[in-house]
Amino acid sequence: MSANVEDRHDPIPDDAAADWTLRRWHVSFRSGSGWYPVGEFVALTAAAAIERAVEVFGPGAEYQADEIPWDAAPLPRVKPPAKRCAE
Repeated sequence: MSANVEDRHDPIPDDAAADWTLRRWHVSFRSGSGWYPVGEFVALTAAAAIERAVEVFGPGAEYQADEIPWDAAPLPRVKPPAKRCAE
């Protein structure tokens, strides 16, 4: 099947396109009684960020996304301890 520009379906009206603002979201999943951070996602909405996190990590019991300001430092990453070589 081929398509051209005239066949394209635009789900968003042209006047709404100017309102698009990407945001940073810190997404967490609940498993059991605890919440676990799964990462930082850039999306238009919290729901879109959660959808992407579920695509990457799979389903969880519950989800939440908190907006992160653009000027905030990146979230810290857990670094595994350095392996020591036996001498």
